[in-house]
Amino acid sequence: MKRNKWIALALAVMLTTVVGCSSGNGSSNDGNVSNVPGEGAKSVQNADGKFEPPITITTARPVGGDYTFINGEDINNNVHNKWAKDKLGIEIKDLWNTTDNAAYHTKLRLSLTTQDQLPDVFIVQDPNLIADLIQSGKVKDISKDFEEYASGRIKKIYDDNSASLNQVKDGEQLLGLPIFAAGDGTNPVLWVRQDWLDKLNLQAPATIDEFEKVMDAFTNQDPDGNGEKDTFGFSLSGRNGYANWMSDASFVFGAYTGKFIPGTWQQGDDGSLKYGSVQPEIKNGLGKLQEWYKKGYLDPELAAIDEVKATESFIQGKSGMIAAPFWAYGWPLGDVKGTNPDAKLEAYTLPTGTDGKSARYTGYVNEGKVMMFNKDFKHMDAFFYYMDKIYDNPFETGEFKDGFFEGYDYAIVDGKPEYDSKKFPTPLEAAASSSKYNLFWNVPAIPFAGSANYDYMFNGGEPTTRAHREIMTQDPEMVRAGALNYQMTGINAPTEFLGAPTETMRSNGDNLKTMELETFAKIIYGNEPLDQFDTFVADWKSKGGDKIEQEVNEWYKSVNP
Repeated sequence: MKRNKWIALALAVMLTTVVGCSSGNGSSNDGNVSNVPGEGAKSVQNADGKFEPPITITTARPVGGDYTFINGEDINNNVHNKWAKDKLGIEIKDLWNTTDNAAYHTKLRLSLTTQDQLPDVFIVQDPNLIADLIQSGKVKDISKDFEEYASGRIKKIYDDNSASLNQVKDGEQLLGLPIFAAGDGTNPVLWVRQDWLDKLNLQAPATIDEFEKVMDAFTNQDPDGNGEKDTFGFSLSGRNGYANWMSDASFVFGAYTGKFIPGTWQQGDDGSLKYGSVQPEIKNGLGKLQEWYKKGYLDPELAAIDEVKATESFIQGKSGMIAAPFWAYGWPLGDVKGTNPDAKLEAYTLPTGTDGKSARYTGYVNEGKVMMFNKDFKHMDAFFYYMDKIYDNPFETGEFKDGFFEGYDYAIVDGKPEYDSKKFPTPLEAAASSSKYNLFWNVPAIPFAGSANYDYMFNGGEPTTRAHREIMTQDPEMVRAGALNYQMTGINAPTEFLGAPTETMRSNGDNLKTMELETFAKIIYGNEPLDQFDTFVADWKSKGGDKIEQEVNEWYKSVNP
């Protein structure tokens, strides 16, 4: 299966000059909005809910390889934009696009220091940029708009996940809207080369001690049978930290802490938030990684490679285990069959400590994705109307209950929706990623509602919903992995600090993070003794860490009075 299809699936389970009408149009208290500045024309919804005359909403986004188009369409001219204009009377126009996320955020940041117009609605995933935009005066307070225009079901989703709003609050102002993802779509399971286990007559590891024994065998007993000592046990990334959405090692630390993992803020026994990386038990996890590295069980470049780069050793058949999301079976891990056609991958729960302790990386409920609004944007009624229509898809109601667009992401075959594009009446090599054409970059989710479906289907449940039918099209091993992900819910360790970066984080945070990553790498590589961790903790506290902890807990108290 092609890489872009799996990227799209991963993201699903898991945001110049003004084009067209300005966002600075007038509005009235009854929710009617003026579309043509200076002319007094009012856009109103007709009996079918369509705005007349049409309303223009501008946006911007990165359009990379995870977007697929068919029928000669592109991001500006496609089936979704046509639907929005024809059915809702909302014309979506991109002011600009980039090819990747980094360039997109760079261009947004430049808008803060230039006279370039911000789009009407736009996604931000950089926490520092979110904080800067909040302070800039260029984004809109939507608190009253949310109360007036958001539908009941949208309000309930945000009420159920209300802590997420703290990231975009400034006093009583609500200066953005978190866009929810699956909630646990990037949580790791343990992927193992089952063919290696079988060849060496090994059982899958359930504890850290058993994990170590399997790594030893994968490193020293020639599991690939080529007569050379060229394999190792476990692939992981430490370039950006050790708790990652891919190539994760958080569970190694969680096996000793039962709660804290590096890089996150968790509630301590006294009820205050503590930074995971400086907790005493983390030293045990570092010591174990140091020991494993010395024995050759780990990627020799683990501290220099990012989360995706670290998967290459597994894909190339050099390592036998990796911790990655359940959907990674397709991309990128499934690429192992390109070089090793007989490779067999199976998923397992993450190994625990000898006393049963366990904790694992868990992404933000919105994966850091926030939608913000130009302060001059006057069409919040149209935006929330549009948002509720898009939510027809995860709620499986209305016109999107079966999928977004027939012939693009699904087809009707024998009277039933079909999601395998090769089984469409006119087969497609890959379905169009029409679920990504919307203003949210992906289908906004109902957090944690999806993962239980995998467990239900794996355990023989009858397919009664679209989500069930979509799962049925996936490889059985990925479905099993999704069930294991759900079954490990109890060891999720999401960060409990969701506020904007604090003052000291913004001034000292980068230096402290660099010190942390360098110290951890030196310890694991054996260039520093394990006791260097204690020196690091003392330095972290004295060089701003204690002040950050104070600020974090002031925020925590403010949102948990």
